[in-house]
Amino acid sequence: MQQLYKVGAYCRLSMDDFTAKGINEFNASVSIENQKELLRKFIAMHGWLETKVYCDDGWSGGNFHRPAFRQMLEDAKAGIINLILVKDLSRLGRDYVEVGRYTEEIFPALGCRFVSVVDSLDSEDDTTMLHFRSILNDYHLKDLSRKMQSVLNARKRSGQYISSNPPYGYRKCGLDSHKLVPDEQTSLVVQRIFELRAAGMAYAKIAALLNNEHIPSAKGGLWQYAIIRKILNNEVYIGNLIMNYTGNRTYKDKSKIRKPPEEWIRLDNTHEPLISKETWEMVQLINRQAKEIYSPKKKPEKGLFSGKLVCADCGAKLTADSKVRHTKSGEERRTVFYSCGNFVRYGHSVCSCHTIDENRLKALVTAEIQGQAARLQFDEEKVVAQLADYDIERLEGLRQEIQHIENRLLELMEQSAKLYEDKVSGSIDKSAFILLMRRNEQERVSQTEQQKKLQVDLAAMEQAAVGVRNWTAGIKKYLDLQELDRAVIDELIDHIEVGERRRIDGKLVQDIKVVYRFVGLVE
Repeated sequence: MQQLYKVGAYCRLSMDDFTAKGINEFNASVSIENQKELLRKFIAMHGWLETKVYCDDGWSGGNFHRPAFRQMLEDAKAGIINLILVKDLSRLGRDYVEVGRYTEEIFPALGCRFVSVVDSLDSEDDTTMLHFRSILNDYHLKDLSRKMQSVLNARKRSGQYISSNPPYGYRKCGLDSHKLVPDEQTSLVVQRIFELRAAGMAYAKIAALLNNEHIPSAKGGLWQYAIIRKILNNEVYIGNLIMNYTGNRTYKDKSKIRKPPEEWIRLDNTHEPLISKETWEMVQLINRQAKEIYSPKKKPEKGLFSGKLVCADCGAKLTADSKVRHTKSGEERRTVFYSCGNFVRYGHSVCSCHTIDENRLKALVTAEIQGQAARLQFDEEKVVAQLADYDIERLEGLRQEIQHIENRLLELMEQSAKLYEDKVSGSIDKSAFILLMRRNEQERVSQTEQQKKLQVDLAAMEQAAVGVRNWTAGIKKYLDLQELDRAVIDELIDHIEVGERRRIDGKLVQDIKVVYRFVGLVE
């Protein structure tokens, strides 16, 4: 009997199918509709069953993470299809290594026959030509990628703006989509950003000001420190274009990399500037001066408390930064400080700074650890009793309850076995047996549920007890702590909550709460 083939017809179309001589010229012979029509005729001619058509429109042949392609594989796993049909091998893909893996390993493992119509290739026949054609397709992808990149670079060098989205402050010219012209509304925002910076305002304060005025940001949502900084360092606003500074790793790997400066394409005076050269130079001077202050020659690889500090108000992580200050003797002194991450990104529109100096925090945390160690040395039993949210009697009572239930479950099991023996021997009739067994089972279910609940409570109490023991053992080692380092912080501390500084009775105060591992906040 001839096997019934349930066919999954696969179609794909992408930029690979445009010619390098004319990127906008479409080759109709590979259109999705053309592929569908050809495959349907081929299916009907062979008497197969057309089960499903899968289409990936706009996906590269070098990418095998296409949505329709992945769905086809899932359907093959489920047995919905058992034959994969394509117009030609390049529709499946242009990476000969991956194509070979699918045709030689994956499709057979899924129980799927593979057929390419135009190439006259069938996985049930000799597959030698299949590999040869895969290599040709891979070479075609590489060659086409090179030609297209050459065309794009030629357009860039001619001063055409080819990115899909124009920079904030500009729009694409209606008559020429490769030319930038000022946007009537957002260009005013850009000019204001430069004016504020020229007046000495910090990135974060500019972001906060725009957010407070509900001005939509360049990327939608809130203005951030990074967006302001990017705008203030972009030469596009003085009429220059810098292109080709990013690219793909290879024609197969589409992940982005930053190219070396010698490969950049730089063109001056390609479009109308939004700000003057004088304003640009003034802003760049301010940017450089700020960078020198906040970015010392030797920045720490990682702040002592990085990842451990949390804003007490918004819950964001605090980020580390550093300043270089000069003493009266001219000596450079680096100071590490931490600020709320939301404040750094969005300014006062979301949260306040919550800034704290690392040296001050180091002294506070050292004193806190030493104080807790001293408490344990003075009266460990009292401290443990305060930390534990249970008592020894309750813990022992739970263990006894669980043991009692285990004993009762054994009794019920023995009773069930006895009832069965009595039924077989005729000591009780069938109706009595069913009634007693039903009661037995109901009690067994009830006792089992109660046992599970008590075991959860017991596990929680035992875990709390272990946590207290771990914390006390760790803290006691640091009664004479001299130098707080990262190892001690990681061993003892889960996180530290940092409050905002405020004045009380003329004094500046700031709440700092150390939340320990195992036991949490210790009052």
